[in-house]
Amino acid sequence: MNTDKYSQNIVNVNESNKHNYITNIPKMVFGFAIFVLIFIIAIPILLLKNKKYTLLEAYMPNIDLIATVITWHGGPYKIWEHLYPPSPLTIYGFSSQTLINYMALLGLTYIVIRETKRTNSIIKGWAFAFVMLLMTYLLPTQIISFIMDKTSELFNHTNFNKVIVLISGFLITSLIIMSEAYVLENYKTQIEHIVQKILNIPKLLKK
Repeated sequence: MNTDKYSQNIVNVNESNKHNYITNIPKMVFGFAIFVLIFIIAIPILLLKNKKYTLLEAYMPNIDLIATVITWHGGPYKIWEHLYPPSPLTIYGFSSQTLINYMALLGLTYIVIRETKRTNSIIKGWAFAFVMLLMTYLLPTQIISFIMDKTSELFNHTNFNKVIVLISGFLITSLIIMSEAYVLENYKTQIEHIVQKILNIPKLLKK
């Protein structure tokens, strides 16, 4: 029987369902620092140096998806075990998740603002937000975790198959990002039409 206890609970969980494990804070902070160095600093710099601007734009708002995948795996020595928990039960998990969400949202809002300025149209800029917030921020995290869980069950949770599941997680993430790009490229006009109708609601109410 597992006798480990979580500490620093920050959500209300039924006592019989609490699975609290003592968090090794120094190891978790080290894992967060490695995540930042690799995925938030090194990879964007590499993309910039190779002038992969379009890829960079798609990459930065989706660092939360990458965090979801590597958290599921845990990383070497489990340094990413609490990096981006679906339901944080510790102060560290909450803080880490919040910081990653904040950085992802900064990337997303930058793209929306840049598109608004580039086209001089609030409608065109907000249309980007309509798609990106839903397809790469609100929906995918739980979907990715669910698919990885089911894939792991299919392969009986072996260590070798954890690598396969990790790869599948990155493939799903790539598919989601490409699907978003496809929607923005091919259905931009329809989305802008919806945005225009929403922006017209206050005018209609005044009549």
